[in-house]
Amino acid sequence: MRGILKKNSIFYFTLAVLTLLVSCSDKFESAISKENMDITVKPGDDFFRFANGGWLDKTTIPDDKTSYGNFNILREECDANIHNILEEVSKISDAKYGSTTQKISDFYYTGMDTVKIESDGLKPLQSEFDRIDNLKTKQDLQDLIARFHIYGLDPIFGGGIEQDFMNSTIYKFYLVQAGLGLPDRNYYTKNDDRSKEIRAEYIKHISRMFELMGINREIAMNYASTVMDIEIRLAQKSKTRLEMRNIQSLYNKYSMKQLKKLSPNFNWRRYFANISNVDFEEVIVMSPRFFEEISVLMNKVSLDSWKIYLRWNLINRSAEFLNADFVNQDYKFYSEFLSGSKEIQIRWKRVTQSVNGSIGELLGQLYVKKHFPPESKTKMVKLVENLKKSLRKRIEKLEWMTDSTKLAALEKLESMNVNIGYPDKWEDFTKLEIKRDSYINNIRRVAYFNHYKDFEKYGKPVDKEKWIMSPQTVNAGYHPIRNDITFPAGILQPPFFNPNAEDAINYGSIGAVIGHEMTHGFDDQGRHFDKNGNMVDWWTEEDEVEFKKRTQLLIDQFNEFVVIDTLHISGELTLGENIADFGGLTVA
Repeated sequence: MRGILKKNSIFYFTLAVLTLLVSCSDKFESAISKENMDITVKPGDDFFRFANGGWLDKTTIPDDKTSYGNFNILREECDANIHNILEEVSKISDAKYGSTTQKISDFYYTGMDTVKIESDGLKPLQSEFDRIDNLKTKQDLQDLIARFHIYGLDPIFGGGIEQDFMNSTIYKFYLVQAGLGLPDRNYYTKNDDRSKEIRAEYIKHISRMFELMGINREIAMNYASTVMDIEIRLAQKSKTRLEMRNIQSLYNKYSMKQLKKLSPNFNWRRYFANISNVDFEEVIVMSPRFFEEISVLMNKVSLDSWKIYLRWNLINRSAEFLNADFVNQDYKFYSEFLSGSKEIQIRWKRVTQSVNGSIGELLGQLYVKKHFPPESKTKMVKLVENLKKSLRKRIEKLEWMTDSTKLAALEKLESMNVNIGYPDKWEDFTKLEIKRDSYINNIRRVAYFNHYKDFEKYGKPVDKEKWIMSPQTVNAGYHPIRNDITFPAGILQPPFFNPNAEDAINYGSIGAVIGHEMTHGFDDQGRHFDKNGNMVDWWTEEDEVEFKKRTQLLIDQFNEFVVIDTLHISGELTLGENIADFGGLTVA
């Protein structure tokens, strides 16, 4: 489910989100507002306009947004609530070092201390720049890449711990493509006018950032070209977004010997020794062709060029946490030029979102006490039970699905775990160190903490109680390997959910979201995983053919929708969300 308004574009949704009609009150009464409708339009002609026309006519997109809808509105409310918590906590001056209060307070304080941030400039990054300057060999380079990965940077490639697609009871290390400064590899490879314009502006942006670092303009332009040359090579061997949706093609198991053969010019054993104390016998390589290219680039690209690339990666991934010159340049390219934003968000919003995104569960413990009453959880449990019953009935009545596949689908639905509001067991942040020295240092400390916390899981039983979202997240999710659905306290607020509203309102709003996430378990990706979260084929060939016949209808439908000018939606790329929207509304 996405925002409804989008600047300079026309959006069509098969899921006419009923939440746009909802203005839930605390009283048990109807929450449909005719002011938000356009009753001059026949619902059979244009139900979206009929349902939302009044709201669309009277609503403008704020200048610091590029799209707007109830998700944005609720996120703003949630940010304001979290900001209030941060302000309250930051006033506690005698918090014990190492306590939750101290960590939250000091993190927020450093983000809001613009005087020190301006005074520091690039000082917090100087030790890393020195490490780059002191590189003498390609092995030194690879060691520094490993260090950057530990601290949340992503030069060249990335990786991390996740459950094994084929055996969800254990963890594996996954190597993934990364290293690009633009949001999508197609920006580097397509030759339409807009893509060419983006590449040209991106080079200017890189150059400008180097100038802000004190580099001469002519040299900065040369540096920008060097960065672009490397990133184009990486992009050319990266999988497309559509290819990344082919789950089965992402699971490529390599022993250390095989990985060395695939990518011989990178010392993989040393890399893994640098980032952990785990002796990996095998890893999952999600894009083998990409890692072949890394090996080629290790030989072809000079050490001096790699130093330029690493400087760019460091500053690009740090810019939003630095002084105003870097923040504003970062905003001008990524938000203004690429996304159409007219105004940067005010500082407290940006810092609130950053702290929330970094230590969400610490803040979540305070958030749920204030904003998620027990009766909300009780009512949501009942809602989910009823949505499950509705989906069960629909599966049972499918005429095209054979009995064996139908039985497996019902077993998967029955096994689907449900997370509501907040976790029963909170994350342990004891080892996380936060200080009042530097905002960017605290960002890096969180990355370091998360890195080693993930590696601690390796070799241990999978913790099925662990959440993938913080409680105050305004979203919901389905995890195919865990076969669970999550509805955090953040989204369980009006207008999506109100424990005092009529059932029809809640089923029309949060019910559609619940059904959406359940349906993801059976969309074009989720269907490849069984009830235990293992990627095994539980479909008959006959059922797979019938499934694809029906999903092709959605692909064809969305291929016809025009976003702007001649740009069409890719029905294949958006298929998972379109299936989930269709199924969610139907089940609700």
